[in-house]
Amino acid sequence: MTGRVAPRVEPHGDRRERTGPQAKPRRLWITLLAVIPALFAAGTAGAFWTGYTLYDQPFVWYNTNRIAATADRAARDLSPTVVVALGDSALRHATLDEPGMATLAAKHGVERLHFLRIVHDHARIADFEAMLGDVLKLKPALVLLDADLLFAERSAIAGLRRYGSHLAEVAVLGRAYLPDQIAQQYAKPCRPTGPSGWTGTAADRWVANRGTAVRLDAASSAFERVRRFAGQARAAGVRVALLVPPRPAAVEERLYGPGNGYLPKALDRLSGEEDLPLWRFPDSARRAASFCRSGMLGPEGRDAYSAWLAGRIAERLSRPRVEEAALP
Repeated sequence: MTGRVAPRVEPHGDRRERTGPQAKPRRLWITLLAVIPALFAAGTAGAFWTGYTLYDQPFVWYNTNRIAATADRAARDLSPTVVVALGDSALRHATLDEPGMATLAAKHGVERLHFLRIVHDHARIADFEAMLGDVLKLKPALVLLDADLLFAERSAIAGLRRYGSHLAEVAVLGRAYLPDQIAQQYAKPCRPTGPSGWTGTAADRWVANRGTAVRLDAASSAFERVRRFAGQARAAGVRVALLVPPRPAAVEERLYGPGNGYLPKALDRLSGEEDLPLWRFPDSARRAASFCRSGMLGPEGRDAYSAWLAGRIAERLSRPRVEEAALP
C-alpha cells in the first residue's frame, strides 16, 4: 500500500460561501443577468415611443410640400382664388380632387380656383397645427374646417394602442411601416351600399370603432385652439367656414341624435361665433346619397356634395368683405 491521504470531506451544512477574488465573477454575472433585460426593455420602450412620436412627421412634410406647390402655382396665375379645406377622411370621400373642384367652381363664376384639401384619418386639430402658419401664408380667400376639429380628441393611450397594432401588422402581415401619404390624400376605396344598407347594427359598429380612435367632446380644449386660428385668419383677411361631414342617417343619429348631448352642446358653443358659419349638406340630399360600407360617401354622393360645396364657396366669396368686417 502507498501512503495516500484521503481527501477531507466537510460535514454537511458546513459549506461556506466563497469570498475574495473568486466571488467577484459570480456577482458580476448576477448583476449582468439582472441589468441586461432591464436595459433591453428600456431600449425597446424608448424606440417604441420615439417611433410613435415621429410617426406623423411624413404627413407634415408631405403636406407642407403640397402647400408650397399650391403657392407656386397660384403665384403664376394672374388672379388666383385659393381655398384650403382641412378635415377628416370623410372630407376626402365627400369632395372631388383639385381639378374637379376647380371645374365646378368655374360653373359658379369662381375662375382659377386653386383648391387644396388636406385630410388626416381620425383628424384632430393637433394634426394640422404645424402647417397652419403656412396655410395663412398662402393668403387663401377661404379656409374650410371640418367642424369636428373643434371638438375631436385622441387620447395618448388610444394612440399608443393603435400604433402597437400597426407594428404588429407590419411584423406579421408585412405591411409598410409608413402610411402611403398619396393614398391618405386621394384614395377613395368604396364597397357600395345604399342608405337602406346602413342598419342599426352597422351604425353601432361604426360609431364604436370610431370611438376607439377619436372622441368628440363639446367641452374640448381644441375649440379654443381652432378659434385662435380662426381669429388669426380673420386678421389676415381670410374667411373661415365650418363643414359637417355627411354621414349615413343611422350613423348621424348615433353621433348627434337624441340621447347624445354632443351636437346640441357643440352648437350652443358655436352659436356666438358669427364669423364661423356652419355649412351642412341638406338632409334631403344626404338621405338620397349612397354611402360606402366604410360610412363614407360613394361616387354619386361625392358628385352631389362637391357641386353643393362649390356653390356655397361661390356664394361666400361673392359677399363683400366689408360685410364680414362688421360682424362682432
